Amino acid sequence: MQTIDRPVVPNTTTARPADPGEPATTGAARRAQQRRRRILGVSAFWALVALVAVGVARTNPDLGRIADAGWWSQLGSNVLAGWRAAVLNPWYWGFVGLLILAERRWPGREGEGALTTGGAQDLAWTIAFPLLNLTVVALAVGALNAAYDGLLGGAHLDLTPWLGTAGVAVLAFLVADFGMWFTHWARHRVPTFWHFHAVHHAPRAMNPMVDNRVHLAEPVIATALVLVPTRLLGLDGHAVLALALATTFFTAFTHANLHTNLGPLRWVLISPQAHRVHHSYAPEHIDTNFGTVLSIWDRVFGTYHRGEDEYPTVGIPDTRFPLETTATPAALVAGVARQTAYPFRRCLEDVGRFRRR
Repeated sequence: MQTIDRPVVPNTTTARPADPGEPATTGAARRAQQRRRRILGVSAFWALVALVAVGVARTNPDLGRIADAGWWSQLGSNVLAGWRAAVLNPWYWGFVGLLILAERRWPGREGEGALTTGGAQDLAWTIAFPLLNLTVVALAVGALNAAYDGLLGGAHLDLTPWLGTAGVAVLAFLVADFGMWFTHWARHRVPTFWHFHAVHHAPRAMNPMVDNRVHLAEPVIATALVLVPTRLLGLDGHAVLALALATTFFTAFTHANLHTNLGPLRWVLISPQAHRVHHSYAPEHIDTNFGTVLSIWDRVFGTYHRGEDEYPTVGIPDTRFPLETTATPAALVAGVARQTAYPFRRCLEDVGRFRRR
C-alpha cells in the first residue's frame, strides 16, 4: 500500500481558522465569538439529551421495556439491516470497486485513493460503522420518534392530494438535503460539533470509503435536526430507506479521488472535485461546499467555492489528531478507538479552558 505523508501544518486550538470572507477581528472578539459558539453547541447537546430522555420516558416511563427481549430483538434487526445495506451489500461493494478502478485511471491527485494506509483505516471504519453508529442511531431515533409523538402527537402534513406520492417524495428529498446542508454547516461553525466532525475531515487521502469515517455522535446530531421536517411531511419509512441508500452510493462517489467536476451537472450536483475542496485545509477552501447531493444550497447561501479546477491536498490543521501510520489489523483497530476518543479529549480541553477563565 502507498503511504500518504503527513504535511507539517500549524498547530491550532480553535475549531477552525478564521474565515477568509469575515472582517478582521481582534483577538478578544474572536475569542468571544468562539465562546458563543461553544455555548450554542453545549446547549444543543443538552437539548438533544433532553429530547432523548423525553422519548425514553414516553416509550415506557418505568424503563421496563429495555429489559424486554423483543425490544433488543428489534434493535438487533435494525442493526442487521444496516449491515446488509452497507457491509454485506454486494451492490455497494461492486460500486466501490468500480470507483477504485476509476481512481487509478482518472485520479484527482496522484498517490491517493483506496489503496493507501488511509484507505485501509477507512475500510476499518466502514466495517465498524454499522456496529457503532447504527446501534446508537437506532436507539436515538426510537427515542426521538417517541418524543415527537409525545410532544406533537405525531402531527404531519398530508400533501399527497396536492402533490401526489412522487411530489411528496421529491419535496421530502429537497427538505432532507437542505437539512443535511444545514447540519453540515453547523458542524463546521460550532466548535463542539466540529471536534466530532474533524474525525471525518482528518484523512490525508480521498477515497470512496472516507464517507464512512464518521464519529458515532454525528449521525445522532444530524438525525435530530432532520427528523422533525421529515416527520412533518409524513415521509414513508420505505421512502426514507430508499433515499438513504441512494445518498450512500452518491456520497461514496463524491469522496472518491476522481478528476472530475461533472461539467454542466456541477450547477446542480456536488462533484468529487467540489467535495475535495470542502475537505481541504487551505484558508480559501475552509467552510465551503457543504452540500451532500445538491450544490444549489451552497450557491444560494454563498458558501460555494468557484475554483472548479482545483484539486488540493486534504486533512485538518491539528497535528495532535491520531492519524493512522501503518495498515496492520491491530493498528487499524487501535486507530478507530483513538480517533473515536479524540473529540472527547478536545471537549474536555474546552471545559478546562472555561474553568480557567
